[in-house]
Amino acid sequence: MNKLISMGECLIDMIPEGADGARYLAKAGGAPANVAACVSKLGGKGYYLGKLSTDGFSDMLYDKMRASSVLLDYVLRDDRYMTALAVVTLSKGGDRSFSFYRSNTADLMLDENEIPKDVFDEGDVLHFCSVSLVEAPVKHAHERAIALARSRGALISFDVNLRLGLYPDAEACKNTVIEFLPYADVIKATDDETEFLTGESDERAGATKLLKIAKNARVLFMTKGAKGASIYDRQGGKICEDAADVTVADTTGAGDCFIGSILYKIMNGRLFDHAADYKDYLHFASVACGVVCERRGAMDAMPTLAEVEKRL
Repeated sequence: MNKLISMGECLIDMIPEGADGARYLAKAGGAPANVAACVSKLGGKGYYLGKLSTDGFSDMLYDKMRASSVLLDYVLRDDRYMTALAVVTLSKGGDRSFSFYRSNTADLMLDENEIPKDVFDEGDVLHFCSVSLVEAPVKHAHERAIALARSRGALISFDVNLRLGLYPDAEACKNTVIEFLPYADVIKATDDETEFLTGESDERAGATKLLKIAKNARVLFMTKGAKGASIYDRQGGKICEDAADVTVADTTGAGDCFIGSILYKIMNGRLFDHAADYKDYLHFASVACGVVCERRGAMDAMPTLAEVEKRL
């Protein structure tokens, strides 16, 4: 069975609790770790590649990933650094924003020389996000992993997942994402992220321009929150899926569930060139995201295959 190698940040999401939102609950998070958990809980082989601290928070992260069946062969522990924190603010509709406490934390200190040479096999998937492309050792570790994945015939997946506050300014963030887009075979971005990167307010125009920048991408998966999701291919094809009709408690992790579910389906099927061929994949991902949105937290909220199939 092909495997997913998801690399980047693994951190603590501090989720507000109570009517006044003055108390916080520590939840395991970090988009790449969430994607690995999603694939693993659905029944795939999801590995997390990254560096954790040896503090209590990282002990929790390690245990939570293991409980989610994430394979931890490529996890490093380093007692010189702390665990990163993301304080989540939720709107009345369940949408979230983040404030990061992430200066010289363990996840940023993964070095390119710590990437195993034999980690990838043909047909595997390397997945990453822009949060760990800031100027730190982990950025160059990504460059090394991408080169190794490409040389071994692995698929490369890039979830833009913009967090502007982690970069010196918006332009630096945009330039970094544009630098890495051409490496990817699969792109996932929100409609807002697509507009930010391309300057196009029209969805189709933005998708077309983004696929020109991501010159090797076969497809773009565009998520739009309560408006559902669309898939665009290089030939101009498009299909859409409505968001699942659920009562939203928390959208944290929903985007990670979406791309994790899509990658799970690709790993157990194939990567297509035409949007129309992804109809079943897109519906599967929408249903899976509905499960996540009904729960609080990210990694803990990822559904099992049985939970998704029951709703299908």
